Amino acid sequence: MTKGVEAYFERTVIPLIAEKHPEVAPEIGIRIGGSFGLGIADELSDLDAHIYLDDLLWKAHGGQLQLTLEHCAPKFASTVGHPEICVFPMSWLLGGHYQEFLESTEDAPWEKVSIENLHEIHENLVLRDPHLIFARLREATAPERFPRWLWGKLLISKLARLVIEDLCELRSAVKKAHMLESQVLLACVLEDLLHIGFIFNRTYWPRRTHLRWAFEKLPSVARIALPHLDVATSSHDWDGRLAAIQSVMDLYTKHIRDNGLLPQIDLSAPKLTEELSFAQRLEAWSNPNWRDRILRCREMAVREGYDADDFWVWSLWRWVEADRT
Repeated sequence: MTKGVEAYFERTVIPLIAEKHPEVAPEIGIRIGGSFGLGIADELSDLDAHIYLDDLLWKAHGGQLQLTLEHCAPKFASTVGHPEICVFPMSWLLGGHYQEFLESTEDAPWEKVSIENLHEIHENLVLRDPHLIFARLREATAPERFPRWLWGKLLISKLARLVIEDLCELRSAVKKAHMLESQVLLACVLEDLLHIGFIFNRTYWPRRTHLRWAFEKLPSVARIALPHLDVATSSHDWDGRLAAIQSVMDLYTKHIRDNGLLPQIDLSAPKLTEELSFAQRLEAWSNPNWRDRILRCREMAVREGYDADDFWVWSLWRWVEADRT
């Protein structure tokens, strides 16, 4: 399939652009997204290809080039809902931040770019790159350059969402026999668990349509977790699904402990939801002393005649920084 799309561009699309738009032909970058770009297309796959131009060229010639591709290029696959080939300006790469990554990886706005966009930069098929933009972006955004603290933030945030929101709400919906809500929440829980597996391996993940394909390529705990995730999607009863999810949770908890991934978090805390909630709120990924604030809030609550468990009020209203005497 990949060779087929390469031949389609080399024999059909690129010659068409050279004939109809010679002023932009030498400047075009070509990237193939979706299943064809990942090399896993089948007979049901549609084509999701992107031609990139410098912003000034895109503004001057991109619209007419798009019309040419729409009306003159033979179709490659059965595509529904979007053009087979879209003409984009370079400035749209990495959510509009590509130039910042090319200029300085030290000050690059990593938090403003989605993991899915980073995955596309590294895994999508590039057919033409006349100014080495894609090659340079791959080097600038290599996973080993991704800040360690940000991997930690992603892990704490995903765990907090999973434990505090999605999994808790799923169990409640199942208990109440709210089946529509249960199915929606099951999908959220599975996505959380998949993403956490990628974070363990400091690996970018793709968009939802290719999550399982990418997940099964991961090493270690992800490979062990996958059969349980399959049970969670295929079991005929909710007890079986929830048990499979708990098996993955147990695997993940052990993996975090054995590898010291979150030394600042106590995953055996009796109130794990509270532990994760405040770890996230107090930015434990970059603040190893985040518990000091909780201790101060507990002390202040007791000093003012309240229970220590009311500490969260002092924290939320920032009374710990104020003089309330």
